Amino acid sequence: MNGPGGVLRRQVLRRADSPAIVDDGEVLTYADLDRAVDAHAAALRRAGAVPGEVVAILARNHATYVVALIAIDRIGAVSLPLNWRLHEEELRYVCEHAGVALLLADREFCAKAGFVAKGRGVVLEEGTPPEGWLSLPDLLREAADDPAAPDAESPEDGVQRVLYTSGTTSRPKGVTHTHGNVDANQVGQILELGLTAADRTMVSAPLFHVSGLEAPGLATLRAGGTMVIARGYKGEDIVRLAARERVTGMVLAAQIIHDILKLPDLAEYDLSALRFIIFAGVPEGVRRAVHAALPHVRLIDTFGMTELCNGACYMDDAHTWTKLGSQGTPLPYVELRVADTDGSPLPPGEVGELLVRGRKVSPGYWRDPEATAKAWKDGWFRTGDLASLDAEGYLWFVDRRANMIKSGGENVAAAEIERVISAHPEVAEVAVIGVPDPRWDEVPKAYVLPRQGSAVDAAALRAHCEAHLARFKVPKHFALVAELPRNDSGKVVKRLLDREA
Repeated sequence: MNGPGGVLRRQVLRRADSPAIVDDGEVLTYADLDRAVDAHAAALRRAGAVPGEVVAILARNHATYVVALIAIDRIGAVSLPLNWRLHEEELRYVCEHAGVALLLADREFCAKAGFVAKGRGVVLEEGTPPEGWLSLPDLLREAADDPAAPDAESPEDGVQRVLYTSGTTSRPKGVTHTHGNVDANQVGQILELGLTAADRTMVSAPLFHVSGLEAPGLATLRAGGTMVIARGYKGEDIVRLAARERVTGMVLAAQIIHDILKLPDLAEYDLSALRFIIFAGVPEGVRRAVHAALPHVRLIDTFGMTELCNGACYMDDAHTWTKLGSQGTPLPYVELRVADTDGSPLPPGEVGELLVRGRKVSPGYWRDPEATAKAWKDGWFRTGDLASLDAEGYLWFVDRRANMIKSGGENVAAAEIERVISAHPEVAEVAVIGVPDPRWDEVPKAYVLPRQGSAVDAAALRAHCEAHLARFKVPKHFALVAELPRNDSGKVVKRLLDREA
């Protein structure tokens, strides 16, 4: 058995009394976790879960979430972590499209997910369940004397879970992760990050997101280390927890890094155990500020997608500054190609569409053969991203193809403008989009989040751009904003920006 349930069985033989999960001060050893998973698997069977069916989870980060994920794997069902920030109608669409047979939910989300009642919903906490719902604690008590069932088989190509994309441009699509995908990612994480039983990695991203699950997420248990679950998402919460629990590594969204750098007492927290931070989309100035505050920490820029079972590339420590701006080289079990419109490889330095293949790459979208056929061709997943590979094989992300601005017949990459503006010392973050223009068809517009206390204005930003960009690339419009709209992974959602000139 290769899934997380099988991994846990093996770890119990080696380190039964070692801490596996720390959650809100409570510690589960590997033996505790294994017993809890067996008990939850029995409870899920009583609730009607069977191999091959989809069991969804709608909950915040906590130890029971991890237990339930492993229990679903142990009985051979398919897990579907759900985004609790979605509207009720969006949740209904995802559940109906996925064919959810059973939904586990925190009590606070039961009203939003009321459509799953009549025996298809299980509330996770103690207390009288809402009408039509089952109670997980009651099911655990009822199943206490059930005979142990054999672990389900986990074929390499069998689907372990489905994660729905954020749907920033269309209806969400369900990305399938096979047991082989997850196995390859976790081994790759262990090798790339040097994870050992001594590591204590923080899960700060929501567990409904691939970054929470797989960066390095559950790979920590495969390495025999400890998962430290973060219940809060504010910078101060993260730093306090990291210091208290001697966290050795974590993945942080861009806005959390900004929050951490604003802490006036950051130097007072003991983060000496911390050895790596994984991030994406962080401007150079912010990266240097993090390095100044935490010079002993490896800063790992990355490129990843849900379809790639998290990161495809990590930046190595030796080239953090000599290859600044690159997303690094491929993880194990990953092969990259930059291709022209026909899929033919381009030489180093030329920009084209990024294609990815390998054991970590999803085989397709759940119940969506049309979208799968469009995105996967000749064994390669077409990311829709524009990038280049240099002569040493380092990836240089350019932009989403959809973010190219057509201005006066020229192609303008929003990401290029963003990199220039981000280098201004008074800028914390920026997002650039194309807006209609009667003469040029489209022109760049920059939404700029200034650093705290900054007095930067549009004139200064325009002058900075003119010093570093061709004239047709300089934004015609600048908007200074207090915040930028984001999705649940912390990325800016450009479709929510005002497209008026």
